[in-house]
Amino acid sequence: MTRQKGLTIVELLVSIAITTVIMFAIGSSMMVATRAMPDVDTPANAVITASETVEQLATELQYTISINNHSASMIEFTVADRDGYGAPETIRYEWSGTLGDPLTRQYNGATVVEVLDAVKEFNLSYDLEVISNEVMLGNESAETLLIGYDSTHNLADYQLRNYKWYGQYFLPSLPQDAVSWKVTRVEFFAKVDWSPVSECRVQLQLPTGGNLPSGIVLEDKRFLEETLNENTYLRQRFTFSDVSGLSPQKGLCLVLKPLGSYPGLLWGQDGGVSTPNSYLVMSYDSGTSWSTRTSESLLFSVYGTVTTSGQPTIKNTYYVRAVQIKIRTGTDEQSTVYAGVKCINKPEVKQ
Repeated sequence: MTRQKGLTIVELLVSIAITTVIMFAIGSSMMVATRAMPDVDTPANAVITASETVEQLATELQYTISINNHSASMIEFTVADRDGYGAPETIRYEWSGTLGDPLTRQYNGATVVEVLDAVKEFNLSYDLEVISNEVMLGNESAETLLIGYDSTHNLADYQLRNYKWYGQYFLPSLPQDAVSWKVTRVEFFAKVDWSPVSECRVQLQLPTGGNLPSGIVLEDKRFLEETLNENTYLRQRFTFSDVSGLSPQKGLCLVLKPLGSYPGLLWGQDGGVSTPNSYLVMSYDSGTSWSTRTSESLLFSVYGTVTTSGQPTIKNTYYVRAVQIKIRTGTDEQSTVYAGVKCINKPEVKQ
């Protein structure tokens, strides 16, 4: 029978001593390693965190196409389309200026998001290029009655038909120093003809050399007969926004284009009219050809503004060549992060 050999007391004591030394060494190593890990509040960690935010801001600023608004603690800018909807994206970074408040980011007017906490300092400075040009700034008047005709004599009904169109040529009498004019509102009188089921288009057209409708429509509005009164002529009002920059030497044609058989009756005067630069026009072939009725007129009013010549002035346009960024979240100046961003597109600063 073979006996297993055990440890002597000496061997056991030696083993315990060796194990104690090893455990002590391991504990010391862990302590050293723990002390080597950076504290979240150290300048090094503050620099790392701030640098990540600066990198994001710098990347977006590099490709901006316009600066919408800016200051030392805020910038709002646009970049090219990112989501495929065909419109540029708007980005805004802002710090309140209060010590400890966050730096925020807003994308296309959505919810404001905090991108960096406990900011101690945030400053933007701009390298601008200024281009000066001499421009002539016109003086635009308030809305006023440009031209119209009103009467209580020889009043008549003008029946619109799908083949019979009516209109009015007009050229306002403008000041001698007028450089352009625009139409803001047109009014005329109408009522139901037969039954209120048809509609019409109210158009402003450029005239031909003979001051007849050319078919070139500057803007048109929908005119529903169902909105009219069956027994009484009522004033109809239509506002226009795209008829501007008109030459003072050239008039316009108001055209009523029927889209149904009986789209309504217009009110006018069928004789004895002698208004300068304004008269009735009509077509019996759906606008293919037109004729003038110089002694007739619709009852109408045209409102708008007149721009007269002004004095030459210098206009400065500002472009951003680069943006300098300074940001700090740590308590010590050593945690400050600096960055300079060159704006590739040299975006214009909107005034």
